[in-house]
Amino acid sequence: MKKGFLIIAMALGAFSAAAQMTDVQVLEYVKNGLAQGKSQNALIAELASRGVDRAQAERVRQLYESQQTGATQAQSTAVAESRAHSVNAEVSMEPQSFEENTGSNVFGRDVFRNKSLNFAPSENLATPKNYRLGPGDEVIIDIFGANQTTIRNKISPEGSINVDVLGPVYLSGMTIDEANKFLKRKLAGIYGGLNRSSTGTDIRLSLGQIRSIQVNILGDVSNAGTYVLSSFSTVFHALYLAGGVVEPGSLRNITVNRGGNIVGTVDVYGFLMTGNRDSDIRLEEGDVVMVLPYTCMVTIGGEVKRPMKFEMKEGETLADLINYAGGFKAGAFTENLTVMRQSGKSYEIRTVDAKDFAKFELKDADQVTVGKLNSFYENRINITGAVYQPGTYEFGGEVRTVRELVEKAGGLLPDAFLNRAVLHREHEDKTREVISINLGRVMDGIDPDITLQKNDELFITSKADIQERGTMTVSGMVVNPATFPFANYTTIEDIIIMAGGLKEGASLARVDVSRRKRDASGLMRMDEVGELISLSLNENFEIVGGEKFYLQPYDEVIVHMSPAYNVQTHVTLTGEANFAGSFTLTNRNERLSDLVKKAGGVTKYAYLKGARLFRNMKDDERRQLLEILRNRTGNNQTQLDTAGIYQDQVASNYQVAIHLDKALANPGSEYDIELQEGDVLDIPMVRNTVRVVGCVMMPTVITYQAGKTAGSYVRDCGGFAKRAQRGKAFVVHMNGRSERLGLGTQVLPGDEIVVPERAKPEGVSDRAFERGTQAITALASMLMSASYLWIAIERAK
Repeated sequence: MKKGFLIIAMALGAFSAAAQMTDVQVLEYVKNGLAQGKSQNALIAELASRGVDRAQAERVRQLYESQQTGATQAQSTAVAESRAHSVNAEVSMEPQSFEENTGSNVFGRDVFRNKSLNFAPSENLATPKNYRLGPGDEVIIDIFGANQTTIRNKISPEGSINVDVLGPVYLSGMTIDEANKFLKRKLAGIYGGLNRSSTGTDIRLSLGQIRSIQVNILGDVSNAGTYVLSSFSTVFHALYLAGGVVEPGSLRNITVNRGGNIVGTVDVYGFLMTGNRDSDIRLEEGDVVMVLPYTCMVTIGGEVKRPMKFEMKEGETLADLINYAGGFKAGAFTENLTVMRQSGKSYEIRTVDAKDFAKFELKDADQVTVGKLNSFYENRINITGAVYQPGTYEFGGEVRTVRELVEKAGGLLPDAFLNRAVLHREHEDKTREVISINLGRVMDGIDPDITLQKNDELFITSKADIQERGTMTVSGMVVNPATFPFANYTTIEDIIIMAGGLKEGASLARVDVSRRKRDASGLMRMDEVGELISLSLNENFEIVGGEKFYLQPYDEVIVHMSPAYNVQTHVTLTGEANFAGSFTLTNRNERLSDLVKKAGGVTKYAYLKGARLFRNMKDDERRQLLEILRNRTGNNQTQLDTAGIYQDQVASNYQVAIHLDKALANPGSEYDIELQEGDVLDIPMVRNTVRVVGCVMMPTVITYQAGKTAGSYVRDCGGFAKRAQRGKAFVVHMNGRSERLGLGTQVLPGDEIVVPERAKPEGVSDRAFERGTQAITALASMLMSASYLWIAIERAK
C-alpha cells in the first residue's frame, strides 16, 4: 500500500489547482480507494479533480509514514502490555493448567485485525433512506415525466445547494427521504406537474460522490486518533482502521458520542455469534467512538468447543457463556459445572447444577471448568470366550439372563467347555464376586437361568484353553527340522512331509521316536524316564508292515543318517607333482603314496624330504589346545586373551611331520599315513639355503653346503649372542620335524636353525644382567683359547 501511495503522490505533481480537501481527508480517501481495489490512475484523476496538488500530496505522504511508524510502535506497546498482562495473570491465577487448557485469547478480540475482513463500506450500493446529507455530498436531482431534467450539485460548507430560479436550498442534516420531499415542494412552483399525479411528473434525489467525514476513535484501541472516513462508514470499519481492540478494551460496550450525547452502544458479540450487524452504527461528522474497558471477563475450559475467555455483560448467566463457547463437547459431563470465583483474598468453588445454568450470574475473573464423563455405564454387560460374537451388549430388554446373553452373542462355539463358566460381578460398593456356572445345564434348562446385573462379565472358556495340546518335533536328516503344534492322528509320514521331506543321506531303515513317560496318578519317581520306538519306512515314508502309528504330544521324531551314505572327501596336492590339484578319496584308508600316484608322480625338481602336510584342526583338537594354553599361562587373563587371539587367527590348521621319501619308498608302511578331509600335501622344490634365526649376532640366510655342521652355520652368523641358550638350540626341518641341535644333527636344505634367548632372572636389572653375561662370555672365551692352545702344544709334540 505504501508503494502505491507514493506513486500516486508523485503523479499528482503534474496537476495544480486550488485544494478543496484537507490533508487528513486526502489520506483517508487514498486508503479507502486502495482498500476497495481502485486503480492508481483512477485515484490520481479523482484527487486532481478535487484540487489536490503536489505539495499537498507530499504533506499527505509524510503524514501517512508518521502514522505507519506510530502504528508500529503502538502495536509493539500493545503486544508488550498484553504479554505483561498474561504473565501477571498466570502468576496470580492459581490453576496454571487451566490457563494452558483455555489459552489466553479473548473471544472476538482479533476480529478487527483480520486483513480479509475490513468492513469497508461499498459506494455502489443504493443510498440508504436514513442517510443524512452533509457538506461535500453531491446530490443528483432527476425530474422525469412531462418535464425532464437533471440537476447535479454539491452541498456547500454552509449546507445548501444552488438551484436555478430558487437560489440556495438548505439540505444539510436531512435524510434522503426528507430531502426528496422537501425539494418536491420547492420545485413544484417551477415544475407545475410535480403535485399532480395525473401528469406523471415526479422527482427523485440520489447521491453522486459522497463526502468524507472526520471521526475520533478513543479508548483501548491499537491506534487511537482522528480518522477521515467515507460517510457510509460504520463503527466496525472505524475499529478496523484503528487496529482493533486491545487489552483491556471491551467488545460489548463501544459507545458512539455525537454532539456530547451517546447515540448508541455497539455489541460485537451479536455479529460474531449470528452474523447480524444491526448494532453497527453508521458514523457522522464529528462522532467520537469510545472503546471502554470491559467490566466482566470470564474463562471457560474443559469439554467445550471454544475453551477461551469471554466478555460478559451485566445479567448474563452461565447458560449464555456455554452458548458463547459453542456448547458442550460429546464427552462433557453436563450434570453440573465447577466455577472458581475470587472471594476477597482467596478463592471459592461453586458447583452449579444444570437446572441453575440459566440463573447463575457470572462475575469478573470467574473460571468455569467443564469436566469429562467418567467411564461408567448404566446398561453394559460383556461376554468373552467361546461364543461366535464376543463383545459388549446392552443390558435390559432382550438380554437379562445368562442364556439370553449367550444367544445374543450368536451361541456357543463347538469347543466350548460347558461344565463351568465364570461370571464376574461388580457390586455397588466396588467389591467383586466370582460366580461359577454349569453352563451346559443352564443352556439345557436343567438348572435355573441366572439373572444378570449391569457391568457383569461372562467368560466361557474353550476346551483347547484348559487342555495343554503340546507339540511334536522332527529333527535329523529332514529338510526343515522344526517343532509343530500337536494335532490328533498325526503320523510319521505327515510330520516328515511337514518338515519338507528327507535329506539325501537319511536312513529309511531306522527312524526313532522319543516319547515321554508320564503317570498323572503316580506318587514316586519312575526309573524309566522315556521310551524309544524305532521304525522302518519305505520310499513313501510309510511304516514297513502297514502298521498305523500316531504321534502323541511332545513326541520327538529323529531321522538318522544312513550308515551306508558317504559324501565326497577332498584332499589337495600342491607343488612339484605332475598333476597338482584337488582329488577325491575313493577309499576310507587312502594314504600319501596313493595321492602322489593319483597326481602322476613327482617332478624331477621335487624335494621329498621337505614335503609338508597341513591338516584342518577339529573341534576336539581346538579344545585340547585351549586347555594346554590355560595350563601354561596359569589362567592369567592377559596371556589367555593373547593366546586366544593367536588360536583364532593361526590354529585353524596345523602341520603334520611326515617323511614323504620313506612313504613313497615303502607304501603302506608307518611312514605312509592315512589322509583326512581337507588335507593339503605340499611338495616343494629343492632349497639351497639354511636360515639361522634367534639369539645370534646376525640372523641371516646362508647357502647350503653338504656335510657342513650346525655350528658352522652359527659361526657364519657371527656366533651366539650374549643371551643365547646354546643348549636349547634346535633345527626345524622343512617336513615339519624339529630336533635339538647336537653334534650329530644333520642340517638339510631348507632347514631353519633356531637359537632361543635366555630369560632374565627376576630381581636383576638389565644393566647387571648384561654385565654378568659379558663376564661369563669373556671367561668362556678364555677357556676356549686355552683349550685351543693346549691342543696346539700337544700336536707340536
